[in-house]
Amino acid sequence: MKTTLFIYFLFFGFIGYSQDEDSRIVTKIIEIDLSDPNLNSIKMCNDVGCTPVRKKNWLSAKCSEMIAVKLLNANPFKYIYKIDTQNISFYDEGAEMRKSVDNASEKAAKVEKEGLHGDTIVIREVEADNFRINNILDHINGEIRNFSTTLQQKNTFVEADYLKRQELRSATEDELAKILKLLNDLEKNNNDAYASTYDLLNATKQKAFETLQTIIQKFYITDLAVYTLPIDVQGKNIDAVEFKLRRFYKDTEKEDLSFASKPYNVWIRKGLKIDVSAGLFFTSLYDSELSTKDDPAIAGNKIITLKNGGDYDLAFGSTINTYVRMNSWIVPTLNFGAVITQNEKLQVLLGVGAILGKQERIIFSTGFSMGKVTRIADSYQVGGSYNLGNSGDVATQNQFKFGHFFGITYNLTKVKKISLDKGIEQQ
Repeated sequence: MKTTLFIYFLFFGFIGYSQDEDSRIVTKIIEIDLSDPNLNSIKMCNDVGCTPVRKKNWLSAKCSEMIAVKLLNANPFKYIYKIDTQNISFYDEGAEMRKSVDNASEKAAKVEKEGLHGDTIVIREVEADNFRINNILDHINGEIRNFSTTLQQKNTFVEADYLKRQELRSATEDELAKILKLLNDLEKNNNDAYASTYDLLNATKQKAFETLQTIIQKFYITDLAVYTLPIDVQGKNIDAVEFKLRRFYKDTEKEDLSFASKPYNVWIRKGLKIDVSAGLFFTSLYDSELSTKDDPAIAGNKIITLKNGGDYDLAFGSTINTYVRMNSWIVPTLNFGAVITQNEKLQVLLGVGAILGKQERIIFSTGFSMGKVTRIADSYQVGGSYNLGNSGDVATQNQFKFGHFFGITYNLTKVKKISLDKGIEQQ
């Protein structure tokens, strides 16, 4: 009895200790690197750092943590990525265009200002510079198309594959700065004879703006590291968060079925979980089976005997299992339930156990059993000689007794998962 109470004390102490942790809400990030097929391609990250998920471990998160998914080195130029049925957007609104214009203006301001030395000579030089700038912009636009085609041919790419975008942007900003400088010089003269030249420069300026806009739209508002919005699982009686990463070809919108065909499961740790299981039990509480035999010493008397029914009775029933979720094959649990014995007597159970498995779970349990059992009446005792009358029946009575039990049950509650876009569902 003392040993059993000590076990319960340790169990509840374990639960209390498990719950006494930092209450700050943090986000657990499932980081998936699509360019790395090795074990390090999936990492679990929080405010402390990132840890690679090894083959022997499960993806997991505490019940107090928000959960988000981050994709690295995807190729949004070739594919559309979805988690479950929701599109993952790689596009961020920003002030990239304004930043480029500011950069070009700063470059133009740093160019040494040259005076106008004569109408004929200056205009020819301006128009010649404008012609060269136009040719350079045509070349840059060709490079943009080639670079975009190269990116679309890759399944994944890393940051190093993306460096050329800055070269194209800087080159275009340089040409825009030259145009702004030429326009500034021309406006100082304020001569109506330069109107046609002014129109040429403005057209080239517009061309430079459009080239910059193309670079930004194609390469700069595309973020290679993208997150899903965090979801909250705190307080939900679930086992895991499940999501499936899907990839579609951008040109045909057909799904690439060979890509990440199996769903990801993020198992929840910590927090109480309640399940129901059913199975076989062996209880030390069972009805006494009495019999009689003739007393050779006293005529008409019967000696009461007790049949040897063994130490345990077989029973069927179910238990409610309460436990702290752990990232393990074996989890301790507190059990409460009821069983029906072979004599159709109800018994209540209270004990501890161990849950084995994740998807399919078997529970081994032991503890107290409580219930009414049939015992010999107080006025009789086993081994005594009594005149039982014509019926020969031994008087009995029901008594509430405590005993112990052992049980093996199968979890009836299937694994509960929450989908990133469908809500809670049983699977």
